[in-house]
Amino acid sequence: MSQSYGQIWSFGSFALDEVTFELTHSDVPVAIEPQSLRVLIFLIRQRDRVVSKDDLVEAIWQGRAISDWAISGAIKAVRIALDDTDRDNRIVKTIHGRGFRFVADVISRTPETAYGPKPTVLVRAFRSSGEDAALDYLADGLTEDLIHDLSRHDALTVLSYNTSQALGHGVPGDIYGVTHIIDGSIRESGPRTRVNAAILNGNGQQQIWAERFDLSQESLLAGHDLIADRLHAVIAPDHTRPARQRRGTVNSQAYDAYQKGRYAYFRYEPQAFVDALSHFVKATELDPDFANAYAQQAYCRTTLYVFGLPGSDTTLDAAEGLAREAIRRDDNAALGYARLGWVLGYLGRPQETISAFDAALTRDPESPETYLAYGETMNRLARPQDAGPLLEAVFSKDSFLPPSWEFPQGHRHLLLGEQEVAIAHFQSVLDRVPRFVPARVQMVRAHWEIGDTEGAKQGVARIKEIAPKYSLAHSKRMFPYPVQKEADALMAALSGAGLR
Repeated sequence: MSQSYGQIWSFGSFALDEVTFELTHSDVPVAIEPQSLRVLIFLIRQRDRVVSKDDLVEAIWQGRAISDWAISGAIKAVRIALDDTDRDNRIVKTIHGRGFRFVADVISRTPETAYGPKPTVLVRAFRSSGEDAALDYLADGLTEDLIHDLSRHDALTVLSYNTSQALGHGVPGDIYGVTHIIDGSIRESGPRTRVNAAILNGNGQQQIWAERFDLSQESLLAGHDLIADRLHAVIAPDHTRPARQRRGTVNSQAYDAYQKGRYAYFRYEPQAFVDALSHFVKATELDPDFANAYAQQAYCRTTLYVFGLPGSDTTLDAAEGLAREAIRRDDNAALGYARLGWVLGYLGRPQETISAFDAALTRDPESPETYLAYGETMNRLARPQDAGPLLEAVFSKDSFLPPSWEFPQGHRHLLLGEQEVAIAHFQSVLDRVPRFVPARVQMVRAHWEIGDTEGAKQGVARIKEIAPKYSLAHSKRMFPYPVQKEADALMAALSGAGLR
């Protein structure tokens, strides 16, 4: 299979141009997540046969452990884009027990004009040098910054942050159509931070460009912008760059503290939540108008409260106040509204919760993390029927998802009485994140409700190994269902399995 995307595939009123990596319907562009578009291309190329799930995993996810939810989500996203959601599926059919097949009549042609493919860019996670991991947070932040900045250019297709993390430092498969790989490292050089950045060709075997940047603490933000501009100038030199979006702060020290907090939080360890909060607090001390840093404080305080960790508040008043402060500082910051919705969900205020999340999506409609938080909040409000469309949107925005992101799907199925399906989702999470307590808690309930008493008891024993002080009181905080039936069902399972 070649990396060159040279065909235009026409079927019905749809056309898929491999060169521009674009799907159109009656000449109007169709919104579809790049990974789902790759699935469609693969199905069209292999239309003379049934494509199995294993075939998709090998071609699209390069053989990585992927849940059935991810595959089903990809196929569903394709069908939604093609308006092929009727029961008969006139374009992409499911062949039960075997896989999927593209069945529409297709006409292929090579474009008459010779033009190169739209550059597709993979930004590999930047590496940090040194014996300690002191610069890991900065390397991670630079990677995310570059992906965000480059993805705003219409002249480029940029693989998402989650995709970058999943692909690691290997060479992506042909189906990605990657034309440029950005590779780099960060290390301390006296009082400065040295960033080495390089652009490689799509197979990673030839270096196209390389440059070294020495950044001071004060020039950190400007340095990130400079690196992004230089990369764009090399990859798409004849295209103008859009006006730069404000990051939320112009204070490099505040930005540095924020990145430390973000990196600490996503380690998902008890002490890391405490550390993250202190970094976010420092960020707002350095820049009192840094809205996202207030929003992340609200998130940290909610986590500390839910788990009853040291330094936690006795109520969520402080968390709600910080989320509202983020909105007051910057009404256009989607993160403030998203964090407010998260807090209000724990407080059992459904209408305000929905309003907050809707406001977040109005400001940033492409955020998979917001859809995920919105969907899981609907679960905690015992409204799984409302969670479904939101969780399906998660995959349509970004198909390489962190392992814990599958938990809300399991939670939704459990609330719908589909325990066996829920267990499969929870197990998929725990296979990759064994210490993820919410999945273990709900796994206990699922085992209890199918009559697997021993499995439920083993689940409680494992929770106590991970979090010795975890109790029924913590479970009530973690899942504050406003519907008594759901609250009683969870408590009955946990207490029956031995949690006190």
